[in-house]
Order: sequence, then structure tokens, then C-alpha cells
Amino acid sequence: MLNSVSDARALSSLIFARIVYAVNWMNFAAVFYLTGTQFGSDVTGLGLLNAAFYLGIGIMQVPGGVLAAKYGPKKVVNVGILLSSVAVLGTAAAATAPEMAALRFVVGAGMAFVFAPGVVIVAKLIHGGKSGIGVGLFNSAFDLGGLVALFGWVLVATAIGWRESLAVSGALGVVTGALVVLYAPGDEVDDEFKVSGAALKSILGDRQLVLLGLGTLGFGIANTVISGFMVFYVVTALGFSGTLGGAVASLVTVVPIFTALWGGRFYDRIARHRKIMILALLGSAASLAVGAVPSIFAAAACSALGGVVAGIGYTFAFAGAKDLNRAGAVYDTLAIGWVNSISLTGSFIPPIFFSYVVQAMGYSQGWLWSGALTLLFLVPVVPMLETWRR
Repeated sequence: MLNSVSDARALSSLIFARIVYAVNWMNFAAVFYLTGTQFGSDVTGLGLLNAAFYLGIGIMQVPGGVLAAKYGPKKVVNVGILLSSVAVLGTAAAATAPEMAALRFVVGAGMAFVFAPGVVIVAKLIHGGKSGIGVGLFNSAFDLGGLVALFGWVLVATAIGWRESLAVSGALGVVTGALVVLYAPGDEVDDEFKVSGAALKSILGDRQLVLLGLGTLGFGIANTVISGFMVFYVVTALGFSGTLGGAVASLVTVVPIFTALWGGRFYDRIARHRKIMILALLGSAASLAVGAVPSIFAAAACSALGGVVAGIGYTFAFAGAKDLNRAGAVYDTLAIGWVNSISLTGSFIPPIFFSYVVQAMGYSQGWLWSGALTLLFLVPVVPMLETWRR
């Protein structure tokens, strides 16, 4: 699978960075029931803070892809890890909710520089460069980090304090950046290369990539809402401990550790990719509908089913973005970043939507209406090509 020991070290450094990346993405929501008390914030405040993060990570995807094409993916990954990690360290010292929101925006903006270039590096390291396996491995690492964030960080924050726990995860991010600098392969950059306006226009205007981005936003609603609110919901609405809330929420990341790898292999072997995206949207809506039942068992089932959808769906989406790119391999990061940008920029809406429905009508309606919102995204997926692989 790997050609040398140096490739193995490079891959390990990127996987470790991806795990800590996921910790810094999700641990804030996991410990919000502790931070919210200090800042006087309720579910609406959590929704706005989650929205700030998704807005940052969404709008910076395309600039990250352009910079990776121009200067090389390793350089962009390094900048992204450093920026997001320093911002996480800042959240540990934030004194007000607006400060926290601004810092979470910066955390997201830094992370936008990591994913698409990282996928390209991982795909090159794996023998044969198969898109599905590379994305599946990278996504499994993210899900492992999500488990650590949603379950483990509740324990860490309870033991040492929520500020200290965020400081620890930010410092770990800096360490992973150093490892990537040391071990990831150097960039092969053509000094004469210039980002082509025609190529940029062809990617941003590619109908299939736009439709794929909208479909990814649709099935990702469940993942966004579950990872962002489940711990808070279990603690404040169902009356259980933060530890149990973290265990329930972590199912949305535990299950994809396995299903992302399976999804990668499946992607590389089948030709009916659009059908899987449709099933992902239906599964996402179903998981949210299950969450409407006010029960800890329903909450666990909601999180687990959401994890199945996330593991397979995201792998298909990002492998598909790479393979649907017709502008040339040097622009793969931009194509992946564009699909991710559509998905993540749009993902600032579900946290606000969910939190305000909860405020107006209660949690059950919040879960149900979020599921209904998911089904609207069947519309852009239906006219997609059936096969995406090059």
C-alpha cells in the first residue's frame, strides 16, 4: 500500500494531524454545557457559535484550494494547522461570547486550509492513488478524533476545567503541525505555474460539482446537528450526565470509523454513485426523525444512524469531487475545496435553524424539521450523473 518507510511516517503524521483536527472541531460543542453556564448562553447561543465556525470553514475552502494549487498542498496544510491551533488556544482564554464566536470563526478558517490539500497528499502516498481509499482513510481518522472530542473531552474538561481542556487540544494541534512539517513529502511546485482563470471558472461553474456540494450539504445536516447539539440535548433536555451525553454523541463518529473505509472501497468498485448520495440523504432525514423521540435510546439510535450516513456519504462526496474535476489533477484540491465550501458554508444554517425551532417549539420539533430540511436536497441530486469516477 505504501512505497517506503518515509511514506509511512508521512501518512502517520497526516493521520495524527487529522485526528487532532477533529478534536478541535468538535470538543467545543461537547463541553458547551460547561461553558454556556459561564457565559449565560442557551441552545440559541450554541447555535450561533456553531454557525460562526461553519461560516469560517466554508468560505475559506476555495481560497485554500487556490493557494494549494499555486504553492503546494503541504505549505497550505501547515498554515491551516498553525492558524486553527492558535485560535483554539485563544478560545481557552476568551472572556465573552462575541470573542468566542470570532475565535471559532478563525478556527474554522484555518481548518479550511487543511482538508482538501491533505486529501491530495494522502492519495499520492497510497499506492495507486485511489480516491476512495485515500478519502476513506482520512475520514476515518477524522471520526476517531470525533470520538475523542465528543466523549473523551467531556471527561478531560470535567477533570481539569473546560478552559484547560481547550488549551490542551490547541497545543496538540501545534505539535501535529510540527510533525507534518518534518515528515510530509515536500511540494513539487512549478515556479512558472499560474492559476488559470479558465480552469478556475470551469471548476466553480461545473454543474456536477455544484450539485454534489448541495447534496453533501443536505446529508451533512444530521452530522452537523448531532455533533453540535447532542451532548447539550442529553444533559439539558433528557437530564443525563455529560459523560453519557458524550458517549451518545460520539456514536456519530464511532460508526464512521468503519463505514468510511468500507465506503472508500465501495466507491472504487461500483458505478452507481448518485444512487448512494440519494440513499445518504434519506438516511440522514431518517436519523433526525428518530431523534425526535424524547428518549436516551432514540438519541443513541439517531447518532448511530447519522454516523452510518456520514461515513459513507462524505467519502463518496469528496472522492467524487476529485474524480469529477475536469480541469486537471493540479486542481484536485480546488475541486474538493469547492464542494466542501458549498457544503460547509451552507452548514451555518442548520445550527441556527435547529436552535431557533427548539426555542419556539421544543427539541422534538427541532429534530423533525431538520429532517424535513434534509429532504429538500434531493432536488439537486436527482439530475446528477450516475457515475463520477474518472
